[in-house]
Amino acid sequence: MIKENQRVKTKVDKEGYLAGSIGVVVSLYSSGPACEVEIWGEDGYPEDVVTYLFEELEVVKE
Repeated sequence: MIKENQRVKTKVDKEGYLAGSIGVVVSLYSSGPACEVEIWGEDGYPEDVVTYLFEELEVVKE
């Protein structure tokens, strides 16, 4: 189950970001299994917020 503030890795290319991008879940949609993810650049800083389905994400184990 994906939760807010979890670190995730994307499984698909979307909106110019490649599969394998790292981000943090910033909000969950109440209407279905989707969320907004703040995508981080290689420099460790946020670049954009993109909507993903849960199936398009993998939780990063710390």
